[in-house]
Amino acid sequence: MLRRPNSPRRRSPLLGALAIAGLAIVLVGCDASIARSTPRPSRLVATPEPRPTATPTEIDEAPTPRPVPSGELDLIGAADALADLDSYRVSVVSRGLVPAATADGEVTMTSTLVQGADPAAAFTMTGVDGLEGGRLQAIVIGEEGWLKSGSGSWLRSPGGAADFDAAFTTLSPIGLVGGFEGLAVAINRVGEERKNGVPAIHYVSQDGDEAASAAGLTHGITNLWLATDGGYLLGLAIEGTWDLDGTPTRIRLTIDVTNVNDPANRVSAPA
Repeated sequence: MLRRPNSPRRRSPLLGALAIAGLAIVLVGCDASIARSTPRPSRLVATPEPRPTATPTEIDEAPTPRPVPSGELDLIGAADALADLDSYRVSVVSRGLVPAATADGEVTMTSTLVQGADPAAAFTMTGVDGLEGGRLQAIVIGEEGWLKSGSGSWLRSPGGAADFDAAFTTLSPIGLVGGFEGLAVAINRVGEERKNGVPAIHYVSQDGDEAASAAGLTHGITNLWLATDGGYLLGLAIEGTWDLDGTPTRIRLTIDVTNVNDPANRVSAPA
């Protein structure tokens, strides 16, 4: 999970995601670090050795538990609940959050995730400025990984799945939704409907809402859909002016979760 700064300035969650994805690509081929096991004593002793005391630095680096939201909604919890599914697909469309290669500024990402005993994932990213041919694809099956840039050929990742851990983790809905967690207090339930073929509860924030403005969204609205059974994220649409590092920026972000537990959700190795 990404750490979110305590600063009142709102950073671009998608920008962070793509930056880490790019870093993962640059690091392809680097050797993975090897964890060294602590040697065990050859015999038991009557008096156990004292356990090492954590240094102040180690204590400071310990992750701080995320406070439980005070309101009805928990956006990160809803995204995290996707981990309980067998499989699903995710589509992300964004404008204004990352440098784009096209004139309309649109960046898209699609992914298929299969979870459980035999995990696999695949994603395609398009429209990001700096990508060769404006397109990047990656596949991970178990411990194996492949990468394709632009119209090039598929290349096996020497480090396997480990080379893409950061990218897949950050490009997941939980990584994206986390940057907009503060909007939860401004979103109100409006009714029940079907979203992407699944019964859902629909939530909306109103344009000009004080709580939304305080969270960083001005002159815009948020639509959110959570599955009625399971409470997992099905859809999120945010459009308006968002405070990015203190600069009001017109943005658009949509996340759609589809094909929930669909047997057709399969990830195959490149031919």
